[in-house]
Amino acid sequence: MTESAGGASRYLDTEGVYSRVAERLGRAETWSLSHHDAGLGNETLFLGWGSRRFVLRRPPLSETAGESHDVRREYRVLSALDWTDVPTPRPVLSCDDETVAGAPFTVQQRVSGDVLRHGEPVEYATPGYRETVAEELVDTLAAIHAVDLDDVALGDLGHPDLSTRIETWRERFDRYRAATDREISGVDAVADWLAANVPASGDRTLIHGDYTLANVSFSRSTPPELVGVLDWERAGAGDPLVDLGRLTAFWFEDERERAGLPTTVVPGFTTREGFPSRSALVDRYERVTGRPFTDDRFYRALAVYEQAAVCEGFYLRHLRGESDRPAFAALADAVPALLERAERIIEGEER
Repeated sequence: MTESAGGASRYLDTEGVYSRVAERLGRAETWSLSHHDAGLGNETLFLGWGSRRFVLRRPPLSETAGESHDVRREYRVLSALDWTDVPTPRPVLSCDDETVAGAPFTVQQRVSGDVLRHGEPVEYATPGYRETVAEELVDTLAAIHAVDLDDVALGDLGHPDLSTRIETWRERFDRYRAATDREISGVDAVADWLAANVPASGDRTLIHGDYTLANVSFSRSTPPELVGVLDWERAGAGDPLVDLGRLTAFWFEDERERAGLPTTVVPGFTTREGFPSRSALVDRYERVTGRPFTDDRFYRALAVYEQAAVCEGFYLRHLRGESDRPAFAALADAVPALLERAERIIEGEER
C-alpha cells in the first residue's frame, strides 16, 4: 500500500522509491510516504516501511532554492558519525538517480523524539529542565567539535574560509534582492563590516553549519535529552565558532531579537523565564571545550546576516509562487528587521 503526499511529492516516482528502498531494506507488505510540512530547506518526507519509520530527504526542486541543500554531503557526514558519540539519524541509502525523485535523495532512520520548533513540551516547563535543554545543546555542540576528522574520514570535507563565506552570501543576497526588486537597508553595510573584521583563523573542526534549536530533536520524556542532531547539509570542516555564533544568535533573550521570524523558522520560547542567558551558554561551551569565544560580535552578526539572506530567498520563492507557506510571505518584513539586528550586534547594543 502506498500513500503519496500532494504538493512537491507529486514529482516522486513512488514505485521507483519503493524499489530502491527495498533493495536495501527488503520488501515491505505495507509502506507509506507522506510530506512533512515543517522542513524549510530540504524537502522531508516520512517513510513508513512496515513497522519501521524513516525519513526521505531531497533538495527543493525550484531553481531559487537550489543552493546549500546538498543531501549527499549530509549522507556522507551521517555515515561518518554513525558510530560516534554524536547523536544522529542512521543513514540507510543515497540515490543519485534523479529520475526517481527529480533530484538526488537520501533515506535515514527517523529519530524517536521531537523538534521543539513550535514550543517546549509542558513537561519541560520548569527552571531545572530549561537549564537542562541548554546544557544538552551546548554539550552536544562540544561533542561535534571534538570529533577527530581523520578518524571519521572527513578531513577533506572542506568549508569556505570566512572571507569567502561572506562574499558568497553577499552575492546570493544581491541576486535575491535583484529578483525581488526591493531595496533593503543595511545589506551592504553589514557585509562590509563583516569583510573588514574577519577574525584570524583558529581551530579547524567538524562544524554543523546550522546549529539551532530548530535542527535538533529532544526526547519526549523527562529529563530532557537531546537524541538527534538533524539537517547536516551545510556541514564542513572549519571554524567551530561559526556554530557557537549561530546557536547564541538565535537563543533569544527578548522578543525584539526575533525580528519577526515565525516560529517555523526559528523557535522563540527561550525568552521565557528560567532559560539561561546567552552568556551562560558561552560560559559552559568555553568550560567544556577550553576554547574561548573570541570576536563574538562578528560570529553573531554573521549568523544573523546569513539568516537574512536565507529568508530573502524564501521570500523570493513566495513571490514566484514556488511555495505556498504562509511563513514565507511574512519574511518581507523580517529580512529588514534581521539586518537592523545585525547592525545592533555590530554596534554593541545587543550583547
